[in-house]
Amino acid sequence: MTSYNKGFKKIMLIISLLALNIVEQAASVISSTIPQMSQAFPEQSQVQIELVTTVVSVFVTVFVLISGFITNKIGQKNTAILGIAIASVSSIVPAFSNNFQMIMASRAILGVGIGLANPLAVSLIGEFFEGELLANLMGWRTAVAGIGTSLMTLVAGQLLNISWHASYLVYLLFIPTLVFFIFFVPSPEKFGQHNDEKVGNLENDEVVEKNARLKVLSYALLLFVYFSCVMVSMVKLSMMYVENGIGTPSQSSTVFAILNFSQLIGGFVFGLVYKYLKEKLLPLGILLSGLSMIGMAMTGNNIVMIILGAISGASGGVAIPYIFTRVSQLSVTKTAPLNNALVLVGTNLGSFIAPYFASILGNSAAVAITNAGITLIVISVVVIVAFAMKSRQDNHAMSMSDIAK
Repeated sequence: MTSYNKGFKKIMLIISLLALNIVEQAASVISSTIPQMSQAFPEQSQVQIELVTTVVSVFVTVFVLISGFITNKIGQKNTAILGIAIASVSSIVPAFSNNFQMIMASRAILGVGIGLANPLAVSLIGEFFEGELLANLMGWRTAVAGIGTSLMTLVAGQLLNISWHASYLVYLLFIPTLVFFIFFVPSPEKFGQHNDEKVGNLENDEVVEKNARLKVLSYALLLFVYFSCVMVSMVKLSMMYVENGIGTPSQSSTVFAILNFSQLIGGFVFGLVYKYLKEKLLPLGILLSGLSMIGMAMTGNNIVMIILGAISGASGGVAIPYIFTRVSQLSVTKTAPLNNALVLVGTNLGSFIAPYFASILGNSAAVAITNAGITLIVISVVVIVAFAMKSRQDNHAMSMSDIAK
């Protein structure tokens, strides 16, 4: 890692790793093409047309898990390059095809490519960086991904003025990321921070791995519940505006925009906040998310709704990077891809079941959002108790160690 931790190589390494996070979230940037595609394929139902956007996530979820096994065979860098290459080629097929089945197949293959690269967008940061810079980059990755996909969405919208085919050319922006990875990202198996662990004691490595995997699974479960609750507000907010007479669905889109923007800000400042709050950051972020959701369900004022949306977004912007930072700290080169795949599956599944979860939480939008917020508050208390128990166990272990000495 010596030649990659300073100067131009370090800058290009950071740019390359952050660019990969744009690729992992870019599937929906062509959503604006749906109306024109509906006209181009009148024989297809509206649901089938909309699957052009959502079918990607199905294959992403499957291949996120497969990615870890492929990484064990060909390495993290090669797996990332393979995924980006598949995504780069498959993503532009709709720009040149009028065959709906071929377009759907290309979108499914895009999901394969993104799924292979997705866990590595997180794990590779942990492979090359540590400490304060690791925390900063974990926050920046969320912000850069949000900004990058927003810009790609804008470009796709402008290309839509030419044709819906042209909008898919926005995915040509994947190619620079592929080039960056080929030339500026070293093999973590040779140059990563954890390379020396590979030659350590095998028995100790296995013990650490078992303990770490259990903690990673707990973080995956936490993300599953967190996104199940948070996405309830995303799914039900527009409906609540109408049901409660707060405003129109278009006005609710302002809250979404502010929420997303504040989440980016939260990601940018995560490193600074993490430096002072450490593990307190996670339960605090979840608690504020829950309280803001309850407030949104109770208020009838659009301005207050926007303020609470900003709090909710910023809270998530600092809570989520904490989890990925911890997963990176719990991982070694061998386990990093699968560990990150597990937490990403928790995220994706939580988002997927949110509409069904909302129907269980309440008959009205406001009740569902309120109960989702209460669930998050309960989860924050559980996290506080779990962290307190861990701290007590660590202190007890240190005391016993001192006595033994």
